[in-house]
Amino acid sequence: MKLSELIQKYQCKVYNQEDFRDKEIHYGFCSDLMSDALVIMNSVEDDRILQETILITGLTTNQSIRTAEMLDVDVVLLVRGKIPSLKVIELAKSLGVMLLSTDYTMFNVSGLMYQDGIKGIVYHQQW
Repeated sequence: MKLSELIQKYQCKVYNQEDFRDKEIHYGFCSDLMSDALVIMNSVEDDRILQETILITGLTTNQSIRTAEMLDVDVVLLVRGKIPSLKVIELAKSLGVMLLSTDYTMFNVSGLMYQDGIKGIVYHQQW
């Protein structure tokens, strides 16, 4: 699914204007514990998977943006209507991470994305 479709379909607010709207999203990962995100996503054996991944979280701190940066994930989606601080938005912008939010819960947006063909990340995933 193109990121532009995802933004429209899940009524996402875009906090910074990184131009990834034509980017394909084929994988997703949900976590509020960034240490879990690092463990699972660092096990992915092909970087192309991470390039097509969206990190879904309720964590609105710099930690979620730094985690995305370390994993080379370009898109972070905040759930439950969470609003990031200006400091977090500026960090995302400076690191080239597109920051989005939606009013959907993590469970619901994940289920809808799965229905739409976005796969979950699993340990040791290969292309």
